[in-house]
Amino acid sequence: MIKELKIDKIKGIVVLEITKNDLGKMVDSVNNMVDKQQKTLLENLPSEDSDRRKLDDYNALKEDLKKVWELLV
Repeated sequence: MIKELKIDKIKGIVVLEITKNDLGKMVDSVNNMVDKQQKTLLENLPSEDSDRRKLDDYNALKEDLKKVWELLV
């Protein structure tokens, strides 16, 4: 559950306060998204540029969440 939410519409920034448990769930979800996208790419060779970009975006999000997780534990 989100405990606190701050939004700065001008800067386009959202600050969420969540529990460690919820962060773990988010990390697991993003990992599953990466796995699913990789499987989709492998099943549909040659792959589309948009599918590869989506995988790159998911991997970047995965790395960002991993950094946050490592700071927490």
